Parts: sequence; C-alpha cells; structure tokens
Amino acid sequence: LQSFRRKAGMTQSEVAIRLGITQQTLSALERNAKKVSADRLLALLSILGVELVMRKANELPPQKTPTGQDW
Repeated sequence: LQSFRRKAGMTQSEVAIRLGITQQTLSALERNAKKVSADRLLALLSILGVELVMRKANELPPQKTPTGQDW
C-alpha cells in the first residue's frame, strides 16, 4: 500500500484525510495490510488510482491485442 501511495505522489496525511481516518491509522494499515477491511481497501485503492483485478488462482491475465482490446 505504501508503494502505491508513494507512486501516487501523496503523503499519509493527504490520503488519511480523504479516507476519513487519522494519519496514524493509515500508517498502521500500511504496516499491516492484512488487517484492512475490504471496504476500506477499495476506498484506499480508489483514492490512489489503483485498479483491483480479481481472477482465479493460477489464471493468467487476458491477452491484449495491439489495439489494447481483450481477445
């Protein structure tokens, strides 16, 4: 989570304000991402501009054509 936040060019304080939590709570979430609720994780990823893609284990991502369309 921390690397996504840094790539977005945001501080913990900026993200925490948008998420409605304290900077200390966000710091704890970044240190222990396994404890983040699904709702909070989705909100955090949205703030950071990160897309969550779900697929079955061991399933390869879909192939893209040169135009960027799925096969």
